[in-house]
Amino acid sequence: MSSTWSRRVRRVPAAMLVLLTLAASATAVTPASAATLALTQYVNPFIGTDDSNAPNPVPGGAGGSTYPGAVVPFGMAQFSPDTPTASPSGYRYGDTKIEEFSLTHFNGAGCPNNEDLGLLPVTGALGKSPGTNWTSYASSYTKANESAAPGYYKNKLDTYNTTAELSATQRTGMLKLTYPNTTSARLLVNTGRSATGSRDGSISISGRQLTGSVTGGGFCGSSRTYRIFYVIQFDRAPSGFGTWLGDKVTDGSSSAGGTNSGGYLTFDTSGNTTVQAKVGISFVSVANARANLDAENSGFDFAAVRAAADKSWNTVLNRVQVGSGAGSDLQKFYTALYHVFQNPNIASDVNGEYFGFDQKVHTANHTVYQNYSGWDIYRSWSALIGLLAPNEASDIAKSMVLDGQQGGLLPKWSHNSNEHFVMTGDPGPIIVSSMYAFGVRDFDTTAALALMDKSSRGGTMQGRAIRGRESGYLDRHYIYEDPSDSLEYSASDFAIAQFARALGDTTKYDTYMQRAQWWINVFGRDSGYIQPRGSDGTWAWPVTPSSDAGYTEGNPAQYTWMVPYNYQGLINLMGGPKTAIQRLDHHFTKLNGGLTQPYFYIGNEPEHGVPWAYNYAAYPQGTSAAVRRVMNESFTTGPGGLPGNDDLGATSAWYVWSALGMYPATPGTDVLALHGPLFSSVTINRPNGTVKITGTGAGQGTQYVQNLSVNGTATTKSWIRYSDIAGTATLNYTMGSSPSAWGTGAADVPPSYNDGFTPPAAAPNLGTNLAQGKPATGSAPCTSAEAAAKAFDGSMANNSKWCSNASGTKFLQVDLGAARTVSSFVLEHAGLGGETTGWNTGAFTIQTSADGTNWTTVVNVSGSRASRTYHPITARSARYVKLNVSTPANNGNDAARIYEFEVHG
Repeated sequence: MSSTWSRRVRRVPAAMLVLLTLAASATAVTPASAATLALTQYVNPFIGTDDSNAPNPVPGGAGGSTYPGAVVPFGMAQFSPDTPTASPSGYRYGDTKIEEFSLTHFNGAGCPNNEDLGLLPVTGALGKSPGTNWTSYASSYTKANESAAPGYYKNKLDTYNTTAELSATQRTGMLKLTYPNTTSARLLVNTGRSATGSRDGSISISGRQLTGSVTGGGFCGSSRTYRIFYVIQFDRAPSGFGTWLGDKVTDGSSSAGGTNSGGYLTFDTSGNTTVQAKVGISFVSVANARANLDAENSGFDFAAVRAAADKSWNTVLNRVQVGSGAGSDLQKFYTALYHVFQNPNIASDVNGEYFGFDQKVHTANHTVYQNYSGWDIYRSWSALIGLLAPNEASDIAKSMVLDGQQGGLLPKWSHNSNEHFVMTGDPGPIIVSSMYAFGVRDFDTTAALALMDKSSRGGTMQGRAIRGRESGYLDRHYIYEDPSDSLEYSASDFAIAQFARALGDTTKYDTYMQRAQWWINVFGRDSGYIQPRGSDGTWAWPVTPSSDAGYTEGNPAQYTWMVPYNYQGLINLMGGPKTAIQRLDHHFTKLNGGLTQPYFYIGNEPEHGVPWAYNYAAYPQGTSAAVRRVMNESFTTGPGGLPGNDDLGATSAWYVWSALGMYPATPGTDVLALHGPLFSSVTINRPNGTVKITGTGAGQGTQYVQNLSVNGTATTKSWIRYSDIAGTATLNYTMGSSPSAWGTGAADVPPSYNDGFTPPAAAPNLGTNLAQGKPATGSAPCTSAEAAAKAFDGSMANNSKWCSNASGTKFLQVDLGAARTVSSFVLEHAGLGGETTGWNTGAFTIQTSADGTNWTTVVNVSGSRASRTYHPITARSARYVKLNVSTPANNGNDAARIYEFEVHG
């Protein structure tokens, strides 16, 4: 899920220029050993903080919605600036004002969120109450004064001539302020405002310490809230203090509470301009917030906190060491890896206490995590975190099971201790199953399976069903309200089946695997797309593949590929590998097409796995080309460098996998589809062993796999399983600038899971199209770019179609050059190219001739609305072939449109 900012980035901050210079000068990092490398230098926290290039993004999804502030891996505190037009992320690079520095943020969510406990240094008198005029205190700033690095942010507030530096530990934030020489240096503490509105808060001031709570929540329109308790301590005594409530400011007051409440401290900086503050937070109590602060930041050594934050990030980034990469590639890769490790967030305190989904305090003997954007992260993030962080992933799985035991079901899209039911489907089972498939075992698997099963049996999460359409799904075997939701249910059922089989529960495996194949019930065989279907079983017609009406953040052209566990069945239904390849070629005409174009949309999650569909059609060169184009064109090192919302690490996880040369193409399983690495060497350092990936010749311009060996054995298969790399492992690629035969055999394709489903027969291998590239004529084309030859060029890409709106019957004729044996024809209609299926030809004849004068009709069709038709005939000799098209049904402008007309012998 992903706001549309209209202004573009015009200036790169000084910090970004430094990072770019460092990256460009260090073009190679060779992990000769497991020695720790200096990798945080390649992270640019400003990537993703402004608009991308999507022409029609999902609401809130124009940019990455990342934040540049201070955080450590999975940190409870995300201490970052908030700017005026930055919703939903808090910060927008194009803004030049700062409203506050707040303690909580999401990495890339699509709705306004967090921004709890806002702090703002100011100078001078408080002319208006911050309670009702907070934004009037916002300060302008100069871009050249702004910088950011992992665990650190710095900026100068020009309005107050004050420099603010931020750092963080897991559960605390630290603020170093350098004021001008003044007796009225103040720090405002807003306890009644967050990104989603004003709510109750409290503040109590006692000497150098402030305590209290704030109320947040309301994510994506929800009414659910949470409380954060805080302790703020200062390195010096204030010269004054006060509080506010609403529009009333009371100087000298030590406490306040209610909506639009807050307080301030005043400092005399005429002799010492530096003031330091540190903030501990907890979802349980003030006492726990103080304990977190004492345990993680007992002093006031800002430099030490910053250094520790950098070290924690460097340790995490060193789990993947890459070599011989261009500076921009290194920066994109390590920034993506940095974003992957920001969520979910630690929710338990240093004493093990946490606030659960039953709205009660509990104690755990492991780290408890919360915040899951399930619909987004199940596709690639969950497998990546299982691979790179198996210990943390185990605690994440444990935490999700705890959520289910306390709230009722595995979380769907949760914010702290509340389920918000955002997006469709039932992603929790897929996340857990994927982590399990990638080696995560240290959690209660029996309880996890029971919770998965409960979701389809009327179970609820905090009193509400996650599968709100389950009864209709079970009755009809599809969801008529939204075919994309139907696919989501089937995907979850598939993951449950795989998890059940792994645990030895064959009964549940059989049940859920059968349901997983219900995707077929929303695939329109006439249209060739996933399409809407009425509650009575009737199909909506025509289908406009570019229209998002009735779909969740996508359209038919995009959702048709969302059957990654049974691509064999899908490809066969499309007409076989050749048609699938042609359709994929057309689909990748654009890379970030948005909601209402029939093209690939990397900026939103449903299509993240589509580039690897080529592998299943035994055409891995298509995957290699598409993946590298997306990496180079849709991901950049600028503020608009993410193609859509990062969605708690989901989009960044896509880039990390792509750079590694593999992708978890089938969520819920351990299958990794391969396409070859970006870097010449990759070392993945895991507790169970080191995975070394060598890409001889790898780099820009050499994206095609020439050959591969896995653990010393040569293979032509374009996939492996997690078990192949679970311990110490090696993948040795040779990469090249041109496609090879690697992965093109029928036995080389990744597995499809057909249990409970009889796939349709594959389309016959018809061999060469005798008409391709031959001289063609036809009735007057609609435009000069849509002439008859376009129907014989072997491509659907870039609107390569023939169109004619001549009066009466339209004809398309080809000269085969000599008498040839002709035995079959394939007609692919314009609907397969992303236009409305209402243009599909409903009536046509096919004729053959030896001399171009005397014609014999060999195919006569009426009443067809299919997107692709195959017509075998008794073999005959012919030099000329003619297609005569009658007026298509449902076509107001009386035009015929053909994407491809094939003639086979």
